[in-house]
Amino acid sequence: MSASLTGALASHWSGTTYADLPEDVVAGIKDHILDSLAVALYGARTDEARSVINALAEVQDTSTGSSVWGTDLRLAPAQAALANGTSTHARDFDDGGGAGHAGATVLPAAIAVAETLGGTGQSLITATVAGYDVGFRTLAALGGFGAHTDRGWHTTGTMGSLAAAAAAAKTLDLAADRFADALGVAGSFTGGIWAFKDDGAMTKRLHPGKACETGVDAAILARAGITGPRHLFEARWGGLFATYNGGEGDPEAALKDLGVDFNVASSYIKPYACCRGSHSAIDVVMAVLAELSISSADVRNVRVVAGETAINMLSVSPIETVFDAQFSLPYAIGLALTGGKLGLDEYEPLRLDDQVVREAVAKVTLEVDPSIDLLDGPRLEFTLTGGEKIVREAGDPTDAKGSAKNPMSHDEVVAKATALVAPLGPDAAHELVTAVDHLDHAPDLSELLHALRAR
Repeated sequence: MSASLTGALASHWSGTTYADLPEDVVAGIKDHILDSLAVALYGARTDEARSVINALAEVQDTSTGSSVWGTDLRLAPAQAALANGTSTHARDFDDGGGAGHAGATVLPAAIAVAETLGGTGQSLITATVAGYDVGFRTLAALGGFGAHTDRGWHTTGTMGSLAAAAAAAKTLDLAADRFADALGVAGSFTGGIWAFKDDGAMTKRLHPGKACETGVDAAILARAGITGPRHLFEARWGGLFATYNGGEGDPEAALKDLGVDFNVASSYIKPYACCRGSHSAIDVVMAVLAELSISSADVRNVRVVAGETAINMLSVSPIETVFDAQFSLPYAIGLALTGGKLGLDEYEPLRLDDQVVREAVAKVTLEVDPSIDLLDGPRLEFTLTGGEKIVREAGDPTDAKGSAKNPMSHDEVVAKATALVAPLGPDAAHELVTAVDHLDHAPDLSELLHALRAR
């Protein structure tokens, strides 16, 4: 089994139990679970998610199957995972790590399978960690987030399918060979490209859901004996190294510290409701304003110098929709300059009718420097109204607020979840927070599913 990357991952995770997870990993993943489910309940009410849910319900609504969160609908497990993964990512406020948007590609798959075929809270936690870990490691084999994104691949859609398959396979308690088949089947159908950025297509919101659907189907088919390619990455013709990465691969990086580092701490929770690529720049703007005790009125302009991929990701213009704003670094910096907290309420509805915000956004210019890598982060050059110039290196966006290097506290995660779920009623947030808190002692998922019901 260990002759291939998928075999090594399958051998390890098929034999890993809840007892093997360190306490800090369990505590960390519970925060990610809470954050993911809160953004999913919010997202289920968006037009994009409702369109997906309605489309699926029109052809296969059923009284059995897995729950569509925030509704009273049930669908086949893979289709429920598609709907719930879309809801989780519908406003791009979900966590990151693993293969990209980790929670949105892992939790809907694990819960959809567990709800139909059974599972405890501890098994859900273990399956979720498996998904985060496998997603991170398979992406590392392709050079990591920056390299894979530079090629135009959306990591959430590509390796997210393998993350979902790992979570579903672990939920099904598949033996090593069947686990490897699940990864192979998922990898045979995985994909996801950044073309949506040109016109704001809804596929960005769909990619995690589609990854979940692929992963659930792959695990269920593998359970029944359908085989997947064991040399999914290494096959010289048709393998993922050859087709996705120009023939290059790094299995050693993928397997480094397997069973020691579970890649939960390498993930992040978003404090700001926009693309993670903007977050380190937002941190810098807020820090400069606080350090100098100045406001937007004291700033003449902000010149942002970044690599080509970052500019491609974060230069959407004109800004007409929530999607546009979430992929506009000038909009994010404009909000930060004017004292915004960059919550969802500042993206939906847009704040461009506010003259102060509009003028702040106009102060920001973007410039490409090909020598700057995506994970180097941008350089911000502030010119104040008095002529003083201030230069700050923003650094890796994945290390911004919400990461292990600059974490959100548990109380901050609870506060974010509470704000997102509050519109559903006075008890909604308390029920969700309590259910996740009890998860490691829950004999089944009934309390959690009750918190995710229609209201």
